[in-house]
Amino acid sequence: MTCPSTEVSMMGPHSQPERIDLATADDPRDVVHRAVACLAQGGIVGLATETVYGLVAGALHAAAVVRLRQGRGFEMPTPLTLLLRGPVEVADWVADLSQLGWRLARRAWPGPITLLFPAPASRGLADHLPAEVRPLLFPDETVALRVPSHRFIREILGLLPGPLVLSEAQGPDGGGVTTADPLVEMEGVEMVVDAGPTQLGGVSTAVRVESDRWTIVRPGVVEPSVLTRMAGMILLFVCTGNTCRSPMAEALCKMLLAQRIGCAVDELEGRGYVVLSAGMAAAHGMPAAAYAIDVVRARGGSLEHHASRQLTVELVRHADRIIAMTKDHLESLLDQVPECAPRTRLLHPLGEDVPDPIGSTRETYLRTAREIERYLELLLDEMGL
Repeated sequence: MTCPSTEVSMMGPHSQPERIDLATADDPRDVVHRAVACLAQGGIVGLATETVYGLVAGALHAAAVVRLRQGRGFEMPTPLTLLLRGPVEVADWVADLSQLGWRLARRAWPGPITLLFPAPASRGLADHLPAEVRPLLFPDETVALRVPSHRFIREILGLLPGPLVLSEAQGPDGGGVTTADPLVEMEGVEMVVDAGPTQLGGVSTAVRVESDRWTIVRPGVVEPSVLTRMAGMILLFVCTGNTCRSPMAEALCKMLLAQRIGCAVDELEGRGYVVLSAGMAAAHGMPAAAYAIDVVRARGGSLEHHASRQLTVELVRHADRIIAMTKDHLESLLDQVPECAPRTRLLHPLGEDVPDPIGSTRETYLRTAREIERYLELLLDEMGL
């Protein structure tokens, strides 16, 4: 299959794009390659994301991006969006990426969140885009980036030499287009891939990130409360079963942190802090040990509603600080997720183990809680909190 030329695509309103029904295609991989071929030749393709349908063009094809911009006619309150392959690519397009920006990128993507960053004078890879494309992608010195989770569009991205430029479609009611039908009537489109109704049925949440502040500029399928949690600094405590040491560390850290910043424990997430714990070999949903609940309560914390959780690679990758109880825990973490090394340490300030009190007396649990609390004070001091 070859993509119709630009001249053919601009013939007029009676020129219909090729429509491919993904559900009835003999081989979806063949459809991927046909879409890639069309884009590689400077074509415009209608595709589904997990949120809405839109028109995409290769960012390296100036004429296609210009046509995409000029022929929109269905403006959404975000600029043209660059679709990237993964979160790590955000640093290629945003100079001086803040910790908050990186935190949101790695937690939100792939997914239905569009991040808008200030576009500085030096834009990294953006400086290598065609001159005609740059002003279209950076209106008002802003760059909009997203990593979609829809499998089909991700496969296309994996086969192209550069990112895609997305222009989201808007229906008559002002909302996002969630089926392929309206795209077939649009001029200048070479191909429309019909993947059925979109999974989430609404627009992505658009979030402007400026240094250490974020603002929702377009409400979407991701709620503000979820974004608040994504944007928060995550402290993750790790032990074996997540019923003794790491839950005590979690509860005591919440208590100490709330005291230091002057808020209630249940207000920490709204202040930008998420404190969690997990176990390397934890069963799911187990309560904390009775003595752990008792000694934490005596020190002003709470473990009454604790439910154990298994440590996952995703949780490790999302955490800003990972604090292990023993050298064995630390080594296992680094074996499984070696890239977490800069964010991982032992709770003991001198690199010693925190002994496991499981099966011991209340006095042993009390000594462990005091020890953990002392080390947490030093940790928070070190973090400037």
